[in-house]
Amino acid sequence: MKKDLPHLMTQHNLDALVILGPDGLGAANTAFTYFTGGTHVTQGTVVVKRVGQGDSASIESYLVHSPMERDEAAKTGLQLVSAAHYKMQDIVLQAGGDRLAARVEWTRRLFADLGVKGRVGFYGADSVGSTFAYLDALIREEVVEVVAEYEKDVISQARETKDAQEVALIREACRLTEGVIGRTRDYLRTHTVKDGVLIQADGSTLTIGDVKAFIRREEAAAGLDDPGCIFSIGRDASVPHSSGTLIDPIRLGQTIVFDIFPRLAGSYYADITRTWCLGYATDEVVQAYETVMKVHDTLEQVFDTQRMSYEFQDMACDIFEAAGHRTIRQDLSVTNGYVHGLGHGFGLDVHEPPSMSLRGVRPDEPLKTGTIVTNEPGLYYPDKGFGIRVEDDYWCNPQGLFECLTTFDRSLVIPM
Repeated sequence: MKKDLPHLMTQHNLDALVILGPDGLGAANTAFTYFTGGTHVTQGTVVVKRVGQGDSASIESYLVHSPMERDEAAKTGLQLVSAAHYKMQDIVLQAGGDRLAARVEWTRRLFADLGVKGRVGFYGADSVGSTFAYLDALIREEVVEVVAEYEKDVISQARETKDAQEVALIREACRLTEGVIGRTRDYLRTHTVKDGVLIQADGSTLTIGDVKAFIRREEAAAGLDDPGCIFSIGRDASVPHSSGTLIDPIRLGQTIVFDIFPRLAGSYYADITRTWCLGYATDEVVQAYETVMKVHDTLEQVFDTQRMSYEFQDMACDIFEAAGHRTIRQDLSVTNGYVHGLGHGFGLDVHEPPSMSLRGVRPDEPLKTGTIVTNEPGLYYPDKGFGIRVEDDYWCNPQGLFECLTTFDRSLVIPM
């Protein structure tokens, strides 16, 4: 959470954080969005300065912005610095047209005014080449000590736990997403069936592409951004991240994996998966589905903040293996059986720490109070033409209890 930043910056021995824009409407630069919120500040720099040490430390946060966006910038609640104050055009002329040197000098003046010095971490999204050149120049010119952290940096650690406002936004994203799921199920049921295939009013076959177009319309109407979704049937459903083949017809009896992960406009995600069979399911699919739900329900009951995150993946593998299914724990290259991790965190990105993967794949640590994670066991059999995954979202509340944020019906078969 943001309130943890003073402590985390002290822990990492960082005097300041610099988060480079642009915002990319949230999705492309979530570190920037973390500080600017839902406002649309297209260009800018966030500077977070630590004041003091240890338990008495605090932060001062600034947004350097274009004068054109002064009203949007004011909505962030950050202290504002107009970029026009530094007259970049004059600095470029003084640097003989060398824009990289000018940017370094601009930064030097900004940091002097804000009192930024010492060890500074840099974050945000930009071209790798231009950012490397900029940071390398800051180092050579000894403007500050540039600190780079490969993983578990200050901002990702702060974002791993969510405050009440963030949880409220994720709840709303989940609520709206479940509305889209329900309307999609109803839409499927409105179609007639001919020779086991769903037929539209004009007599044409209903396809994956038609259903996805319906989903996009419903997301837009609900105020959700659509990054795409997984709506795959038959063999495609057996490849976990196959988004589905647009021309595939919607048939009775085949598994449909519907994994939908929209976000509130420029804000926080939901991430929910349901597996459906229209009309009926084969005995083999029903049995596999029951095993997936056994894993799902068992893990839902044992989530806590004491066990290491990989232990939950081990529990899932134990159940699947006891039921005769191959798992990723037995063979990293397995494609038939349980082939992925149990779940992951999410928020401003649809995949964030922590991860419930095999031991050592991600940093090994317990789940924390304030974390939001998915629980998404699955079974996949490409050679048999079916896949199953059921995914729900959980928040570890201040009492340390894991509260399910998603309640949509988990039934396998949709009557037609």
